[in-house]
Amino acid sequence: MYKRIFIAVFFLINILSFSGVYFIDITKEPIEFNSINLSEKLYIDIEQFAEYFNLRKYPSKNIIYISNPENNDILELDLIKGTARINFNINKSYSSAVFEKNEKLYVLIDAISDFYNFKSFKLDNTFIYRSVPRIIKIEFSFNKIIFSLSHIINENMIKIENDGIVIYPAINEYPVPQDIDFFIVSDNVVKYKIKNLNNYDLTISNRNIILNLNENKISNNEEVVQTPENSEPQNTVENVETPKASPLEEKLNEIKKEQSLKEQSLKEESTTIDTELLKVENKMVDLNGRIIPVHIARINPKELEIKIVFNNLGATKDAEEFLNELNPILAINAGYFDVSLVEPIGKIISNGKIQHISPYYRPSFILDQYGNPYIKNVVMEYKIYIKEVPFWIKAINTAWKGDVKLYTSEYKGEIKESENDYLFLLIENSYIIKIGKEKPINDQKLLLIERKYLKYIPDLEEGEEVIFDIDINQNIAIKEMVEGGPLLLTDDLMQEALKEEKLSYSSSIISRKTPRTIVAIDNENMVLFIVVDGYMESNPGINYDEAQLLLEKIGNIKQAMMLDGGSSSLFYYNGKFLNYRSENWRNRIPVFLGVFKKK
Repeated sequence: MYKRIFIAVFFLINILSFSGVYFIDITKEPIEFNSINLSEKLYIDIEQFAEYFNLRKYPSKNIIYISNPENNDILELDLIKGTARINFNINKSYSSAVFEKNEKLYVLIDAISDFYNFKSFKLDNTFIYRSVPRIIKIEFSFNKIIFSLSHIINENMIKIENDGIVIYPAINEYPVPQDIDFFIVSDNVVKYKIKNLNNYDLTISNRNIILNLNENKISNNEEVVQTPENSEPQNTVENVETPKASPLEEKLNEIKKEQSLKEQSLKEESTTIDTELLKVENKMVDLNGRIIPVHIARINPKELEIKIVFNNLGATKDAEEFLNELNPILAINAGYFDVSLVEPIGKIISNGKIQHISPYYRPSFILDQYGNPYIKNVVMEYKIYIKEVPFWIKAINTAWKGDVKLYTSEYKGEIKESENDYLFLLIENSYIIKIGKEKPINDQKLLLIERKYLKYIPDLEEGEEVIFDIDINQNIAIKEMVEGGPLLLTDDLMQEALKEEKLSYSSSIISRKTPRTIVAIDNENMVLFIVVDGYMESNPGINYDEAQLLLEKIGNIKQAMMLDGGSSSLFYYNGKFLNYRSENWRNRIPVFLGVFKKK
């Protein structure tokens, strides 16, 4: 039995209470840990915790050591002093962190979270996890709604209200159907308002929250209209009763009617673009006595759709030909790319799906699923789990070498890797549908794992589940993202940090006068696409400092960053390029930022 470590007064029953603590994970089933609230601090049963995570225990007379075999971290529990310490580090020490109750040893949740690199969230209960659960898919039909999460669901994460369901801890990363109203209640708490929620039955299955329309509930909730006994029957040509539609059929007909009205409304919508939604200017700007041609588009991202578009990744065609076929309202070139391979360099997310990854820590232009623009530095870790074994994806949609790679259907080039070097897994809806080299289509993914890792996943078969886990340092439901740089203007950093940003790029990017492509956000959250002409006898272009001066001249801008420039700079509007193109302009650009009317 462990020694008692606090004085008796500390254990007065009126300061003890019990509370639910739940661990939620991508691969492990949720579990409730035994816990106690003591003087507004939360403690967990360390025996149960250690057993669940297969931790090793080394008890002595007055001290217990908990070891994590994954990384050899040590949690030291002093039963006399009541302290917890991680890796014998005085800066990672917790007082009043250990006590015994009913022959069980409890440890402060803060110490456990620090030891095991957990995050925690408290609302009605407390949840601990490695990464925040995400809503990664929403399927909507007239009789069923399915919310798919990245983690296995604990029923305590869901709260049913009269008009909808609240999910926590969670963030939404999927476009929400028009028929569902979506709210961010607070950090990591989301609500989906659903019409006639009481007509649905809710079930939880692994990572899915499923709402099934119940015909009996519809029948019970419908108002019954009765004919008075003394009323006379109306005269009709034929006294034939029309079969009454079931409540389920009525619901379906109602939805079909609404969809038909929406489609008709879209057909009748004018094709004219309001200048409040998109304003394009071609200006001559005086920069220290030099007159610079500048093309500026001011876009309302809430009313128009700004998207990352790929010019046939791996098999690019002429940029003008590609854009004429795509027919955007407006487009500019996007991030940097490898000129020899014509493949992107930098992180890219398109329509909520990661299409390229990189180790750089450079600014990215971001749009969330609600049309809010940001410019932020993004750290992204992309992991998969097969048979609960984690693998880190090192490359996506590129011929660059990596021991774990991914191709999506956006990649149009030849996949040159050999089956002698890699295991090829074709994945659809998170399940392996084929072991072998085959190009992905639609939403399929082709995963490549170097054969030296196969010893960790023996006896792999088709039908095995593959779990994708994305960890991003920004709490944003990213829909579109492209990495570029350098940062030109921000309200997030001090000026000294901005100077350091400038110094982290090569002198050719900073000092050389060249055509430039810039994306900016103004104080009204409008997005600006800016392309500066160059390579002209009268005007070679601008450098970094002149780009900052240009933004001052334009005014009302809070954030801005460069995209790829030089011979890649393109400004396409109304079916043609507006900026000057010298004889050395690049006619093969892999990625663009395009502007489209919302569907």
